[in-house]
Amino acid sequence: MQQGRINWIDQAKGVCIVLIVAMYTTSSYGDLVQHDSWLTPIVAWSSPFLFPTFFVLAALFLNLSLFGSTKHFFDRKILHFAYFYLVWLLIQKAALDASLLVNDPATFIAEVLRALVEPTDSLLLVYMLIVFHAVTRFIRFLPARKVFIAAALTQIAFATGWIDTGWNVANVLGAWYVFFFAGFVAAPHVFEFAERVSGHTKHLWSVLLGWTVANAAFVVLGVSGLPVISLALGFAGTAAVMALGIQLGRTRWLSMIGYAGRHCLIIYLTFVIPMTVLQHGFAANGQIGNAGLACLVISLGAVVLTLVFYRLARETPLNVLYRRPRRLRLMNARNNGSASLLPPPPTAARNV
Repeated sequence: MQQGRINWIDQAKGVCIVLIVAMYTTSSYGDLVQHDSWLTPIVAWSSPFLFPTFFVLAALFLNLSLFGSTKHFFDRKILHFAYFYLVWLLIQKAALDASLLVNDPATFIAEVLRALVEPTDSLLLVYMLIVFHAVTRFIRFLPARKVFIAAALTQIAFATGWIDTGWNVANVLGAWYVFFFAGFVAAPHVFEFAERVSGHTKHLWSVLLGWTVANAAFVVLGVSGLPVISLALGFAGTAAVMALGIQLGRTRWLSMIGYAGRHCLIIYLTFVIPMTVLQHGFAANGQIGNAGLACLVISLGAVVLTLVFYRLARETPLNVLYRRPRRLRLMNARNNGSASLLPPPPTAARNV
């Protein structure tokens, strides 16, 4: 696999993680100051494709480990994400609910235990990566086409609103698993698509502009979440973000987006704490009248502060926040693969 194609994946992930941070920021800051911002419609515009794209990209290299040993897969794809979920669940709870921890530790512990079954919104994606990897491992020998059709029909069924299991994990599984499975089973076609698109860059911006307008129209009309439409918008948006990643990768000064994409899980786990601190700081200073600018600064500030903290922590004992200790890995899997949240180097993906 060529370096350039790895670059576009990082760029696409970077777009996703920045929009995810902006989504959480606009929602929580709007609730805090009781004031919408101009970022709100931008976040709404991204909602049909944001999480589908994230899960498609997350599954592109799954075939490298899915059919290997059970112990290795369990260590790399289940225990790996479970470790970081638990660590950051405790950190986020302690940091954001410090008063509850001090005044009512029993309730605090109960909420932590509940989050093992019903994940918190700020860690939902990591939790679902555990679930999606486990489900895919379990059904890996079933006919891929039939599984994809079943997953697509399930997504359509959940989009109707007629199905609500009462458990968010099951609801998200039904609504988003089709995109994760598509990323796994269609990986060769994804890379072929990237190869073809990279040869038509002159017309790509006009195509992306047309998609932007069409996606916005569905959102404004309030039909982006309807059955079939939501499925189509999810895949169309995923293709568009991939194409955008190719375009961004050609501009050197935008390499910072690719850097954020390579560190997307690190940002996702960490950003909530600096975001919350910045939000309360802006709200206390009366930055309500310019809520859009405040949300933009908070979003970018949370990303930057997260990356700065990671760079400071990675050479200290705090590195355990981003790298699973060797003693917490299965014995036979300790010498295979990385325990870090960072993806493997490009040479590890050349056989895809």
